This record gives sequence, C-alpha cells and structure tokens, in this order.
Amino acid sequence: MQCLAVLFCVATIVPSQKVHAFELGSVGQGLAELLYMQQDWAAKNTHLSNADISKTALGAQNFIQNMADRGISFLANDELSQDEKKKEFSQLLSSSFDMKTIARFSLGRYWRVATDAEKKEYLDLFRKKVIDVYAQRFGDYDGQKLEVRSVRSDNEKDTLVFTIIQSPQGADVSVDWRVRYKNGKYQIVDVIVEGVSMSVTQRSDFASVIQRNGGAVESLLEHLRETNESIQGI
Repeated sequence: MQCLAVLFCVATIVPSQKVHAFELGSVGQGLAELLYMQQDWAAKNTHLSNADISKTALGAQNFIQNMADRGISFLANDELSQDEKKKEFSQLLSSSFDMKTIARFSLGRYWRVATDAEKKEYLDLFRKKVIDVYAQRFGDYDGQKLEVRSVRSDNEKDTLVFTIIQSPQGADVSVDWRVRYKNGKYQIVDVIVEGVSMSVTQRSDFASVIQRNGGAVESLLEHLRETNESIQGI
C-alpha cells in the first residue's frame, strides 16, 4: 500500500497481516452491524427524492476530492517541517473524519461497559495514536494521486465514494470512503482498502487485546498508552 493510501486511511491503523481464529467472530459481528445499520437507515429514509440523493452524493464526491487535494498540498510541500505537516494533518483529521464515531465503533460492545473516564481517555489515546503513527510516514510520499471513480448513495446520510490511489512508482490501490452527511457537514466514518474495512479490522484488533485480558477495557488503554509512548521514543 502506498503512502498516500496509508495516510488517508487514518480512520484506523493498517490491517494486521493475520487475523487469529478467535477474532473472526468480532469481524463478522462488525460487518453484520454495519449491514444492519445501512439497511435500517435506508428503511427510515425512503422519502428522499432522487434529486436529494444525487445532491448528497455529489457533495460527498467533492468532499473526498477536496480532502485529497488538501492532503497532497502539505505532503508535497518540502518547505514545511515535520511538526508543521503534523499540525496540518491533525487539522485535516478533525475536519474530515468523525473520529468519535470511528473510535466508538472500533471499541464495539466494550463501549457500553466502559466508564466515562475510560471512554474519555480512550478517545484521546485513539486520536493520538492515529496522528503519531501516520506522521512517521509523511516522508514516504512520492507523487501519488487520488482519482474518484464513482459514487453510490446508501441512504440519507451515507455515501460510498470509490477511488483509486495512483502511484508513479507502484501498483494502484483501491480505496473506498464511507462519507456521512450530518448536521450540514460531510465526514468520513470508514475507509475500505482493497475490500477490507479499516473500522472492522481495528475493532477486531482491539477486541483481541481486551479478550486476552479478561474483558477489561483498562487493558486496551494500557496497550494504547504503551504504543503511543513507543512511537514517541522512535
């Protein structure tokens, strides 16, 4: 996967190379929940006209293209320092990704049992991990471009934007974006790379950490703390 694809897949960390057998239930459950949510939204919003749906889809397409252009502009700017690029990336993350929705889905059923204090720390650690992990890869950018191929409306709020990351040095990468329109703004709630949902994969990874430690959410927080500290030490 090329750097630009990795950078823009900030909804989650890159999928693990292997998924243990006991984690497949978490993946399946996540996929089932995503499908149910999509069907439920569609059933509740059949009153939308084709014109409304087309307008939302076009807005989602333009949103993704503008986000890509914005990201490329700072990635390709050699005059910016690492810290300046990291700041730009953090702002892009805040404006373009619904991090709370992504983080909450990634925690899965454990969100319901977490305390308010655990939820707050988890959201902070999740965001910090995403920023720090991808900031290390800024220097790998070598001219990749994003091309929007098509869009598909799923319901009143969600649109899938199908894109290709084109690289002058390697194979193209298929990256699809689930864009949600809510409260007058577009934000990304999932990224699908070569057919693999980043949110579902992250959910499986987090579930495996918690399950290995007796179902304690604190074990995931400790894992994220250690991960963030190790990244800072690099």
